[in-house]
Parts: sequence; C-alpha cells; structure tokens
Amino acid sequence: MSTQQFLKGLIMALVAVVVAAFSTTPIDFLLLGVTAICAVLTYTGKNLIPWLHSDSPVGSLSLINIASGILVAVGTGALEAVALYLVEGAIIWSVLWKVVLSVTFTYLGTTLFAPPYNTGTVKFIGK
Repeated sequence: MSTQQFLKGLIMALVAVVVAAFSTTPIDFLLLGVTAICAVLTYTGKNLIPWLHSDSPVGSLSLINIASGILVAVGTGALEAVALYLVEGAIIWSVLWKVVLSVTFTYLGTTLFAPPYNTGTVKFIGK
C-alpha cells in the first residue's frame, strides 16, 4: 500500500467517524468503530483493483476517479447499512446517507488534490 493510499484511507475513515458521531445522540462508540471499519474495508477493496488507481494530474478528475468514487459510495453504503442493522437493529437512513456522502466527497476531494498514483510504500515503525 502506498503512503498516498494509506493517508487517503485514513482521512476517509476519520471523516466517516466524525460524521457518524455528529449524526447520533448520544454518541454510539460501537457504531463509530464499525463505521471506520466499513470505510477502510471499502477503500482497501477498491485499491485491490489495479486499473482503478488514480491517473489524473493534480486539480482534475478522470473517469477512473469518478468510477472509483461511485464504487466507494456503493461499497460504503452496503457495508454501513449492514453495520447499522447489526448495531442498531434497523437502518438509520439519515446516518447512512451522511456517511456515504461524506466518504465519497472526501475520496473525490483527496483524489482531486493528490498527485497521480504513487508507488512509494508505507514504512511502519519497527520493520
């Protein structure tokens, strides 16, 4: 996984958690954790498809970026709906839509301002 992919995934997960936190009162920490996992799983799954890596210059979006954004939206929506049903016993549509839209716009925004696909790898502490 490249540093760029790692940071984009981290930002998406954090935005999803913040949006879910402000959408539920009182704050449901189990739902926040599951929401972060859903965002990370969706983004990681999208990155496993090699032809969906960003190829556009900074400040523009290509059709690959838009297709990736749609895939992230659909994947996040499906996983978040299942997570809401398991955690809350029902799908809370307002939370679902807010999380899906925030993750999708975060993905497209970070892609818009990121350089083309980076092949540098993340260096973890210790190895």
